[in-house]
Amino acid sequence: MMPADRKPSANRRYVIHFGVAMLAYMLVLFGSITAINNGELSGWSAGLASLTPLIPAFYALRAFIVRIREMDEYQRRIATEAILWAAGIVGFTSFGYGFLAGAVEVPEISLIWVLPALGGSFGVAQCYLYWRENR
Repeated sequence: MMPADRKPSANRRYVIHFGVAMLAYMLVLFGSITAINNGELSGWSAGLASLTPLIPAFYALRAFIVRIREMDEYQRRIATEAILWAAGIVGFTSFGYGFLAGAVEVPEISLIWVLPALGGSFGVAQCYLYWRENR
């Protein structure tokens, strides 16, 4: 156990935990894809293997939630508003795309892109909100 004055900062702990989660995600993802593509798994076992990357992704989500809880009020307010903006942007974009797809032929977009779109939108929104507050 580290002495209190040697405890890593909340940001450092977040980077470590999130980094470990993303490394595990990458390894599990490549492992499951390889096993499925090599024909080692089929049917339900392939379906279950395709879901295994969710395990480290949930760990990354946990690291993110812990980090939000450790933020001061100002940072938490910015992060919360950025999450709301990201959810709104991705939600309304997909909602509009669904209406559009019902009227005209549009390219099919896989649902696998929803989480990265949320993450990217969150990052852009958070940068914008910090900029707006500090200009």
